[in-house]
Amino acid sequence: MMIKTLLLFAILLLIPTHVEPVENIFPVQVDTDKSLHIKKAMEFISSNRPAEAIQILSGYKPSTGELSFYHYAYAKANELSDKQHDSIEHFRLAYIYSQQGEMKELILLERAEAYLKMGCYSEAVMSFRVFLKIFPDSHYVPRAYLGLGDSLYKLGFFNEAIVSYEKAGNSSQALYRKANALQSMGRIKEAYNIYMPMIGRDSGYLKSSEDTLYNIGENLRQVGKFSDAKGYLNSIKTPSFKHRADMSLGLIVMEEAKFDVAIKYFNLALQSSDRQLRRRALLYLASAYAKSGRQNLAQSKLLEIRNEYPYGKDYDAAILMLSQFYRKGGKVDQAISLLKELVLRRSPDRSALDEFEAIILETKDRDAEGFLKLWGAVGYWLLEPSRSQSLLKIAKGLRHSGKPFLDVCIWLSKYGSDDAKAQSRLSLAEFYADIGDAASAARYLLGIESLRHWIKGNNDDVLRIKAKIHLVDAKYQKAAESILSIKDVKQEDIVLLSDLLGLTNNTRKALDFYEKALNRLGGPSSLYIRLADTLYNMGKKSDALKYYRTLISIQPTAPGIADDDIKWALYRISMLSQGKESVDALKRIQKGNDILSRFSSVRLKESDLSERMGRVF
Repeated sequence: MMIKTLLLFAILLLIPTHVEPVENIFPVQVDTDKSLHIKKAMEFISSNRPAEAIQILSGYKPSTGELSFYHYAYAKANELSDKQHDSIEHFRLAYIYSQQGEMKELILLERAEAYLKMGCYSEAVMSFRVFLKIFPDSHYVPRAYLGLGDSLYKLGFFNEAIVSYEKAGNSSQALYRKANALQSMGRIKEAYNIYMPMIGRDSGYLKSSEDTLYNIGENLRQVGKFSDAKGYLNSIKTPSFKHRADMSLGLIVMEEAKFDVAIKYFNLALQSSDRQLRRRALLYLASAYAKSGRQNLAQSKLLEIRNEYPYGKDYDAAILMLSQFYRKGGKVDQAISLLKELVLRRSPDRSALDEFEAIILETKDRDAEGFLKLWGAVGYWLLEPSRSQSLLKIAKGLRHSGKPFLDVCIWLSKYGSDDAKAQSRLSLAEFYADIGDAASAARYLLGIESLRHWIKGNNDDVLRIKAKIHLVDAKYQKAAESILSIKDVKQEDIVLLSDLLGLTNNTRKALDFYEKALNRLGGPSSLYIRLADTLYNMGKKSDALKYYRTLISIQPTAPGIADDDIKWALYRISMLSQGKESVDALKRIQKGNDILSRFSSVRLKESDLSERMGRVF
């Protein structure tokens, strides 16, 4: 409608709605003795009788001086007959034969406007630019910029269109259309700031431009003025804009949680002949069904988009939404298959990568084998510095996978965020320390120690790695000193220290640290045995007995304690205690065929024999 308004404005400059003297029709005077046929044709054109005009012109052979006016009249008649291609050719000939002056300017401008009217927007852009280059001082320049802006707007070059509209001046057409371009770019606030004053200044323009009417309604919807938006959108009648308005109205009522009403509007929008509009309406329908709890219907609409409307942003959004349905429904393989379609491109879809990341992190704690397989399939695409924190979590899940773990950590150590670089180097240092490669561990640890600000909050982790490196290098004193410097002690520290008991210069200090940590944190049975045995070897037998007893006392609540540790603790209790406690300990370990069981049987027999001898004597 906006294009029609522009063309009507152009035509009215030359073709009045009532019959005027022919001398008023042409911008320049024509010799009436030589142009009666042309004048008569123009009278028919001005009376909206193009067929009769064409009949006259087709049978007339113009003189050389009449050629420009002849072809111009033919162009106008073809234009009224909706023969745009023919009109373009006659405008071209009219321009060639015309003399310099206003007539020549107008012919070239109207030829550009004819291209715009017939939808040849690229040709229109070129023609308007040619006009502006040839006639930069013409009084038709604002009109040319307006046409250029409209052509660029139709091509989607909104920034360039805005520049052209600004050069067209401050007319209602120029300002409203500039706002339309801003709205199309998503510059909602700027468009709103033009629309509102213009409605007060010239609301009548809206009656001639349903494009602008729709854009104002959509703008008001996006700024949250739903009531005002409905008024504009409901006033649209032209089918091409009516279907777009229906979709906007559906979005408004969906915000109001009126899902059934929204579904009706989206179904109305589906009747559009615009394929892109139908695809988007299906996407919104799926969203409305999903929000109203009708998941199966939502999925059916998404599948319809996938099968019948491939390509484009709305298609990608539908694939992503469908993959989310599959993931939540436990169909992870199907979700992954869909996401690969969005990821395995030259420019992977970031939302799809986010979904992949979510699936991988969920799988990490649920299915170790599936997690490793999934990472191998799509992990490469997630290697981005912005995902550093998630990649650290993934690396933790890959800790025992070998090469995949090393690949992620090495990548993070080079390209991750500063925190991720330090954390990944620490993980690499720990990995190599655990496998006995002290040199590699030390190399990665050296890279961390330059990051003083990071070490300050992670010093305990660094100390643990140092302890492991010193232990590999048989530097037991340094290993123990590193552990004893740890502030937030964990069970793994007690385990590491247990290997050092009796190997350091200050066994007492290490033992005190070990004992306090074990009493506070607990641990596997081997830690209690190790502490008790060390105390026993130091001659602190009463203290040793205490920890052997502790191990036996926690057995009922710790069923994972090794049988050998239980038997050893009972054996030591039998050796360090007297009377009933010693005998009970021996009875508990005599069943079996191992050396401790046989030894306990012998001790029980000795005890029984001693008791009998005591009664005899």
